[in-house]
Amino acid sequence: MTVMTKFVSLVSRHTLWSEGHVFAISPERICMAEGIRASIAIGAMLAAAIIFKIPDFAFGAVAAFWNCLCDPLGSDESRLHAMGFFSLMGAIGIMLASYGAHWGPVAGVLSLFLLVLLCGLTRSYNAAFGPGPAQAGLLASLAVIIGITTPRDVSGALTLAGFFLLGSVWTILLTVYVWPLRTQAAAERTLASLFTRLEDMAAFLQELDEQDEPGRWLRFDTVYRRGIRFSMERGRETVARMAAGRTFLNAGIDTAGKAFVTLIALGSYRRHLGHPFDQQLEKPMLTGLQQLLQSVAQHVDRRGPEARTLMQAGSLLLQAEGREGPVARAAAYAANAILNLAHSWREPGREEASPPLPSPSANLHVDALVRRHALRVATAVVLAYLAGHWFSAIFAYWAAIAALVVTLPMSANTWLRVLERAVGSLIGGLLAAILIAEISSPVGMVLVIVPLSALVIALRLVSYGTFVIFLTPMFMLLADFIRPAEGLIAARFVNELIGACIGVAASFLFWPEREDDALTAAISTAVAANMKFAAGVLRRNGDDPAILDQMQREAGLASARLETARERMLLEGRFGLRRQDYLRDVILALRSICGMAAVLDITGGGRSGGRDRQRAERYETVTAALLKTLAVRGADPGLLAIDETDDLDRAVHQLSIALHAYAASSSNVA
Repeated sequence: MTVMTKFVSLVSRHTLWSEGHVFAISPERICMAEGIRASIAIGAMLAAAIIFKIPDFAFGAVAAFWNCLCDPLGSDESRLHAMGFFSLMGAIGIMLASYGAHWGPVAGVLSLFLLVLLCGLTRSYNAAFGPGPAQAGLLASLAVIIGITTPRDVSGALTLAGFFLLGSVWTILLTVYVWPLRTQAAAERTLASLFTRLEDMAAFLQELDEQDEPGRWLRFDTVYRRGIRFSMERGRETVARMAAGRTFLNAGIDTAGKAFVTLIALGSYRRHLGHPFDQQLEKPMLTGLQQLLQSVAQHVDRRGPEARTLMQAGSLLLQAEGREGPVARAAAYAANAILNLAHSWREPGREEASPPLPSPSANLHVDALVRRHALRVATAVVLAYLAGHWFSAIFAYWAAIAALVVTLPMSANTWLRVLERAVGSLIGGLLAAILIAEISSPVGMVLVIVPLSALVIALRLVSYGTFVIFLTPMFMLLADFIRPAEGLIAARFVNELIGACIGVAASFLFWPEREDDALTAAISTAVAANMKFAAGVLRRNGDDPAILDQMQREAGLASARLETARERMLLEGRFGLRRQDYLRDVILALRSICGMAAVLDITGGGRSGGRDRQRAERYETVTAALLKTLAVRGADPGLLAIDETDDLDRAVHQLSIALHAYAASSSNVA
């Protein structure tokens, strides 16, 4: 394990709690080489501004920085598509905004509103698993705000756009062709981090075996199951982008998924067992699985299996062979998966075809969420910009930028983003105060801006909070380089406060999303996905295991998203205690269904022919009734006739009870 991988694995052990939140921390995504490359792109533009005594080169540095932020790190085609789209939007936006501001305050404000609105219509709000590259529409909106603060006539606006394009083209050439960074290190660190978390999950399961407490089981069900599910999906995204779908890395994610399902099955079996694992037969296999996961985590970034890993996997397989029971079958399932991964270590990776880029026509449709949020953001940006001028704040456009960044589709996420940005800006502002006090020349500023930009880009996908800590002094120094002024620290504080307050107000007051409807949709999706997986296990009969793997993955993701939605509603204060408890019971029942179905899948259950097919049909009937209960609140779902000796039946029965209670409480609230 390399030094960087060791560091990432150590940090990832303590950041699992953040998964599924807007403030997710992804240590495996740190990339210093990318930061150094970005600092070269930015530093060249700033050096040109000093050497040629043309301040407008600084706008090229801004364009270089933003291009690095929106770089998706995928294939050359996808990178050119994303960065080229932003460069074109940004150049047009900054030119039109600058020219509009030239005609006076009214024309400037109108241009700001219309251009930010149009940029917002190009954004999307798909499910995300941790920090991701900034979207072109967001960064183009920033270019519009910068343009409004730089009013110029036609020739001046065209010149401004020209320097912006110059910085963009230079950055694209450097990052895509001169220094493309085709390394797989980030993807391999992702695998190491994922297996480290799986090892921690196995260790926590052993602790649960000794300290069987309801609160600790809740942590196992939520933090570990949700956190690892989200980190696994983020790993799939990272591998797809950075490794172009290489066989080994995809196989590593799939193997981690099988180990994850194994631990879920073992946890569900242990909970329903009601007493500790057998110390002579079962506990040693659980310990062996934990040690095997630890060995994989330590060596997965070396692209070659250690003899120790192969021996541990073989030893665990020998322990499990010839023994009956869920623990033995689960241990054998995980050991076989890791042995197969070790074999793929030895085989050269075959390139797989990258997924095709979406056609331009696919982006023509703008859904209602995007339209409403674009209008909300444009309104918030204009109000923040006007408020900044009303209070005569220096660099009033910072307030508009703050409002743009913190205003999110869901109001609870806005609160979290404001908190994260406030803490990051406070720490970054203190750092900026120290630097500004010590720097007295443009050359000195450049010598500080360049390394700061390297840190900002290196950390851009790790955490928004750490990103802001270094972005704040970098941006303040860059603003002072372009337009020197006094009182930068106070201006930053005042503008951040104005922008944050208006962003929060906009999220709650301007066309707020009906989150009760979104929550109901999340519950329906989770119920349907988990029940589909349970029915699929019962009627499998030798079908392709990949189909069940996909069902289980969709069920886990749906439950994880429902947990996140519940927490978001709690942050907004929209939940009564009783309703909160009822929804928690629904989530726990869903987790139990998924866990018991995983036990049946791994241990060979669900293969008794006609009886299991009849049960699967019954589950589908129950699913339809449960979904009707959510759609028509208060409707009786009809409880399942259960086999008291069957854990899966009992879990489905418990879901029916919990969902009926939740629907009744929702009906009373309405």
